Order: sequence, then structure tokens, then C-alpha cells
Amino acid sequence: MFEQNKTLELKKHVATIHSSNKLSLLQRKIANALLYNAYDDLLIKEEYQIHIGSLCKLIGYDSNDHKSIKKALVNLLSTVIEWNLIDGSKVDTEGVWNASSIIADASIEGALCTYSYSNKMRKLLHRPELYGRLNMEVQAQFQSSYGLALYENCIRYQNIGQTPWFNLAKFRQLMGIEEGKYKIFRDFKTRVLDKAVEEVNKYSPITVDSQMRKQNRQVIAIQFLIKHVNEIITPDKEEDALLQNVQAETLKIIFGLSKKQTAEVFSAYSSEYIASKIVLIENSTSFKANKINNLAKYFLSALQEDYQPAATNTKQAKVVTAKQKQNEQSKADEYRRFQDKQLYQLFEKRGSAEKETVLKKFQKYVSKGIYYDLYLRDGLANILVRDQLCMFLRHDDPEKLNDVLSYEEWVK
Repeated sequence: MFEQNKTLELKKHVATIHSSNKLSLLQRKIANALLYNAYDDLLIKEEYQIHIGSLCKLIGYDSNDHKSIKKALVNLLSTVIEWNLIDGSKVDTEGVWNASSIIADASIEGALCTYSYSNKMRKLLHRPELYGRLNMEVQAQFQSSYGLALYENCIRYQNIGQTPWFNLAKFRQLMGIEEGKYKIFRDFKTRVLDKAVEEVNKYSPITVDSQMRKQNRQVIAIQFLIKHVNEIITPDKEEDALLQNVQAETLKIIFGLSKKQTAEVFSAYSSEYIASKIVLIENSTSFKANKINNLAKYFLSALQEDYQPAATNTKQAKVVTAKQKQNEQSKADEYRRFQDKQLYQLFEKRGSAEKETVLKKFQKYVSKGIYYDLYLRDGLANILVRDQLCMFLRHDDPEKLNDVLSYEEWVK
């Protein structure tokens, strides 16, 4: 689960981040600290030792009363976790289920704690192909188990700016909420969600903002938008998979693809190619006018037949290889994202009266399409709505693009 480095950064396997368990704050901190301590020797030794003083320092426990530590260890012995609840290559498929106690045994002799893991857990924990980066110094500051659980479940997605949508029932499991507790959403939001968000924003290097998806006025799913407080951490090799995860939500919500169709799309095409077709369709006149009757079918045809914008030079287009087209499209998409970011920043700098005038026109613009409900519900906090605003700004005030770096300058 953990890989130690000088900055106390850990790589925690997503199977145990996105797992079902009901741990108190102290239990969760101790479980993380024990695994941090044991990681390097997981496949070499069967037992591990840590000084109680070192353990207390890792978890930010400043009391000399070690009875609570012993009680937490006993609870870890009897606590069973289930995985995977989300992510991984076999997530949510029939017949795939795992469960294990967090630690197999533990003993304290004097100031020394000795403990071990089951063989199944040791093999899982030492395979962080998919992981979330945690920091022991950050975790020590948390004051509630809900806050720490939310931090663990969000930090993995920090480089792409948002989590997938969490089904509400599944999210309750991820947060370790007991069955039947906080059944009324208002209570859940006040006692769990708001408190957890407040702690993540206060103690961690990221800030999160929740948004809800409703069905018949009932909240059915939650997503978190993520921003960095400090320096952005370099993306790791898992980022492509995370981008694909979030991209899949767009295909489901906006284009109406089924789970099976989405899986087939990602197995057949690259994320860059898929992104290029999403942009192509969303920029089309038919899409903006809401005249495409079957978006899912149209999108699949765009992939299969490689729909392209109107070509300006047919002979030259034939010479360009498929790889070159993909690279050029990827570069163009990247520049467009840069433009959108700059356009939105320029919009934010406008005066209140001017912004209000623009938003009134934008509301009329967006009311004709499928983003209207998202706008009414989330406003500009929703990334999809913000993308539509940038698209609107391009058409409403194209001269603003003159204030953004040109493509040639951007490439340099």
C-alpha cells in the first residue's frame, strides 16, 4: 500500500482507498502508519515492529495514554475491508469480490509494537500499480474520519481536477457510514459531507468543492472538483486512466452511451482520438442547435468513420498520416484548452455589471441545449457548463481572442 520516501509521501493502493470499512479517525491513521512502516519489508518479512513513540508521532497523537492505541489495534484486527468498490480493471464486475481483516495480529511488549498481515493483504499492498499519493504529515492533522476518508478518495484525482461521479450509496460506504445512519440527506450533508470538505480544504494541499446530481429532486450521485493550493504535483503514469474515467462520464451523461458501449470505445480508440471527436461534435452547428436525434449513434459513427472538419486542401490531407493527424489534433485540443482557460480568466476579471450582462445572454444561449439543467443546478462551478461559457464567449465576443497568445506564440 505504501512506498516510503524522504517527504513522507505514500503510495496507497486504490483497492484500500476505495474500500468499504468503518474506521474511526484513530484507527484509520494507525492503519496508514503501520503500513507506511512495513512497506519496504512486506514481501521479505512476515512480522513488523514499530516503537509506540514513532507510531504516535506519525499519527499526530500527543497523549501518553496508550490504552487508546491498544484498543484501536484490537479494532483493526476485527475490522474487515471489502474492495474494489471503484476503479481497477475488474471493478464492479460480477464475481469479483475481496475481503480481509486489516491486520492479522498485533502485540505490544514494553514500548514496541509487533504486527503482521495476512498473505493476501501483503501481496495486494505491495502492488501499487494503481495508487493515490498520501502524505503522513497531512493525515496527522485531520480531526475526523470523514475528512481523512474524503482526502484519500480525492487526492488520487488531483492532476485532472475532478473525481468521477460517486453513486450516493457507494460514497456512503467509502466514507465508512454505518447502515441506517444519516438517512436524511440534509443530515448527511451537514454532519458528513460539509464537515469532510471543510477539513480537506483546511488541512490538505488541495481544495475540493462538491456538486450533486439529482433525479426526481433526490440526490443520487456526488462529484468533487479539485484545485491545488500549493505547487502542482507532477502527473504519474496513472493519469491517462483517470482521464479516461472522467471522460467516460461525459460519454454517459452528455452522449448517452451505455456502460458496455463506453468500454468498447475505450478498448478500440485512444483517449486523444475520443477527445477529438467529442470536441468536433460539440462544436458542430447541429449539436449546438440540439438537432442530433441520437447522439450516441452519431458519436459512434464519428469514431468509426473518422469524421473531420471541412478540409481546405484535399491533396495535402491525403498525404498526412493517421499518426500525424492524431498528433496535430491533440496539439490543437491542448491549445484550445489553453484558450478556454485564458478566456475564463478574462471573464472573471470583468466588472460585476458586465459579467451579469454576459451571463444573461449566456443563459439564453445555453437554454436551447442539453446543458441548461446543469447550469441551473451548478452554475459555473460545473466544468461542462464552464466549457459552454467559453464556447459562447468565442462567438459573442471573438475580439477577446486577440488578448490570448496566438497559436504560434503558444507553441514557442
